[in-house]
Amino acid sequence: MLKNPFPGNIKHIAIVSLAGKPKKEAVSATCKLLKELGIRITVMPNVFAPEHGPQLPSGCELRISDLHRALKDKSVDLILCSRGGHGSAHLLDKVDWALLKKRNIPVLGYSDITTFHLAMFAKKAGTAISSPMPFELPRALKHPLTWDSLHHSFDDDSKKNFPLAEKFKINVIRRGKASGRIIPVNLTVLTTMLGTPYLPDFKGAVLLIEDLNEPVYKLDRYLTHLRLAGVLKDISALLFGNFRRCGNEKERKRIFAKFAEDVKGPVISGIPFGHIKRRLCLRFGSKVKIDNDKISYL
Repeated sequence: MLKNPFPGNIKHIAIVSLAGKPKKEAVSATCKLLKELGIRITVMPNVFAPEHGPQLPSGCELRISDLHRALKDKSVDLILCSRGGHGSAHLLDKVDWALLKKRNIPVLGYSDITTFHLAMFAKKAGTAISSPMPFELPRALKHPLTWDSLHHSFDDDSKKNFPLAEKFKINVIRRGKASGRIIPVNLTVLTTMLGTPYLPDFKGAVLLIEDLNEPVYKLDRYLTHLRLAGVLKDISALLFGNFRRCGNEKERKRIFAKFAEDVKGPVISGIPFGHIKRRLCLRFGSKVKIDNDKISYL
C-alpha cells in the first residue's frame, strides 16, 4: 500500500474545479486512493458542472462558490484542484483573499492553476504547492521523486538536498551562484499574467518554468515578453523544467542559451518539473541555493 505523503494535520481534502472540468473516473480513482490513506474527501458540488463550450470551463459563479464553500468549512485542511486546462484567471477578482489568508491552507495543482498560485503568493494567502492533480495523482505518487518532493513541500524544516533523481541529467547553461525563493510556474500562463495585480515580486527569485505543446517560436515570444517586462533581469536564477512536445531539443537549447544572457545568475535546464510522470512538487516561496550544478534547500 502507498505510504501517505501528506502530514498528519491533513485529515480532510476538498476537491474543487478552478479551471476545466475533470473526468469522473480520474476523480474517483484519486478519492479511492486518499480514502485508503485515511483521508476524508469532499468533492465539491460543481466539480462536474457542464462546460460553457469546447475548452471552456463551467460558469465562474459555480467554481467560485465551491472554492468559498470549501474555505468556509473549517474541517477542510487542503484544497486539491481537479485539473488544469483553462479558466483559473476568471476567478482572481472574485476570490475572497482575506478568507484564504485567514484559513492559510495548501492549494495543490499546476498548469493553468499557475494563475491562482501566483496570485496566492503575491497576496500571501494560503500555501501554493505545484503538484499533480487527480487525473494523474495515483500513478504519480508511485514514483519516489514525486512522493518525496510532495511530502517535503509541507515541511518548514531546512533540507540539505534538493530532491533531484540521478537519472535526470541537468544541463548548466550558465554557471554561477544564487539563492532565493523559488517560483515554479507554467511559462505560457505566467506570461498571460504580466501587467495584472496578481503577480508577486520577482526581485531575487529563482524562476522555474515549464510548458507543454508550444512551438519553439512561441517559447521565444514568451521569453521575450519576460525580458521586456523586466522579469529576467530581476530574478537571481532561471531554471528550465520539462518542455514536452515543444519543438526539438536542439531548437530549445538554442532558445534557452539565447535568453540565459539576460539573467544575472545561473541558468540550468533539465529540471524534472512539468507535465511529466515523475516530477518535482514544489511549494512557492521555498528558499533554494544554487552553486553551479548543485541545487539545495536553504
